[in-house]
Amino acid sequence: MLFKGFRFSQAHKIVVLISASLLASVVCAFGFMIGESQVNAMLEMTFPYETRMGENHITLSEPKPHFYEKSQEVGIALNISLKDVVSGQTAKAKALVKGGIRFDNKAQQLQLVKPKIASLDWLGSSAAADKDLVNQVTQLVGQDLPVIVLLDIKQLTGSAFTPTLSDINVKRSGIEVVF
Repeated sequence: MLFKGFRFSQAHKIVVLISASLLASVVCAFGFMIGESQVNAMLEMTFPYETRMGENHITLSEPKPHFYEKSQEVGIALNISLKDVVSGQTAKAKALVKGGIRFDNKAQQLQLVKPKIASLDWLGSSAAADKDLVNQVTQLVGQDLPVIVLLDIKQLTGSAFTPTLSDINVKRSGIEVVF
């Protein structure tokens, strides 16, 4: 589920943020900037993200956005924690996931598209903890991963709010949205 551990107060904050941004966009020539603090608020609703890969428990946490205007990409630096459920061994790494950004008007989602693990740094003795799992994750570096949903407006608003965006651009200070 996209919003595991989701609290109403976070949904309320995002709805207020979107509403305020829309009002600002009407005044400011149909566009607004989603800054780092707003992107952090979106990421806080999605992370920590937990999943399983076979007998391994994977937790992605502490996301921090990075904006790459030249390449029109957004990066998310995060911590990865891997735990082999059978042996109890753990491995930890810091990773940077980078991808393009788009707003899917039909799905009403802000998405990170063609995300890739750009860098992966194992911490301490983590790389020796569970070699098979570490190898599986290491092989993902540079490979296309599934689309990552950063914000699902339909889920937040119950389809009551459906903006149609004409353009979206990555700037040094955030994401520019144009209606």
